[in-house]
Amino acid sequence: MVVDTRAVGLNPIDILQRSGTFRFANPVRFPVVPGNEFSGVVTAVGSRVDTLSVGDAVFGRTNKARLGALAEKVAIEADLVALMPRTLDFTAAGAVPLAGTTALQAIRDALAIQADDRLLITGGSSMVGMFATALAARAGAHVVTTASASSEPLLRSLGAAEVIDYRSQRVDATHGQFTRIFDLVGGPQLTGLLELVSPGGRLVTITSTPTPGSIRHDYPMPAWRAAALETALWLATLGPRRRARAGAFTYRFLSMRPSGHDLRELGRLIDNGTLPVKIDSTYRFDHAAQAFARVETRRAKGKVVVLTDPAT
Repeated sequence: MVVDTRAVGLNPIDILQRSGTFRFANPVRFPVVPGNEFSGVVTAVGSRVDTLSVGDAVFGRTNKARLGALAEKVAIEADLVALMPRTLDFTAAGAVPLAGTTALQAIRDALAIQADDRLLITGGSSMVGMFATALAARAGAHVVTTASASSEPLLRSLGAAEVIDYRSQRVDATHGQFTRIFDLVGGPQLTGLLELVSPGGRLVTITSTPTPGSIRHDYPMPAWRAAALETALWLATLGPRRRARAGAFTYRFLSMRPSGHDLRELGRLIDNGTLPVKIDSTYRFDHAAQAFARVETRRAKGKVVVLTDPAT
């Protein structure tokens, strides 16, 4: 199907893709159209598409190997899009697909949050962090998150029971152990997080080095490239995987899967008031470079969105 875009959400992964971080797994020939998520209006459908029609307002997450959302039109598989939530405009809807699907698949599947879990979310003021906080609180978990002091009121309104100001405190053993940890920050702090998972628990990251098998099927690749990739990831993540085995808990990298089914679930949660959508800033299409610069500051509170239609 073809969608005339109205709004395109930008994410930290857009910066990594632009810099070529994933070039071994997904080699592309530049120039390439960036962008992973969008909202817009269906303008053409294939003969076998029976779930959506021309004129439908939709939102979607592009095929991970092709990207291409930051454009006036997107050609995309119908099963990667869904009808927009009724309660959102195009700007807010364009901010949901990537972060929302990542948070949903983490809380529901990778972490399998239960009502008796004590969950730590690092980087809670990110869009993924806010969605994950709301979803985990809805499931009944005791949610602890790290963020700046200015983000505390928002995160508590989403269901966080505790907010740790990362500028003045470190998350360490004084905060106790956690049955689940969702790491959205990565970097040197991962070593400390590995000491805070209780036996039988789970630590899921979306920012540290991918674990073996986690991105193998995200991109089409020849067998030799897949084998080389898996070997490199096995060696690169040996330390944290050994620590997880010693502590009798699970450690893994989550690579979200684009899913129209999950977008429909997110739409239901948004329309019933479970998942508020926070926009940090919006930019016109011809100011997309400024939007990328805003994401690069890592200070955005909510989503940075590029408006591809001047009327949006």
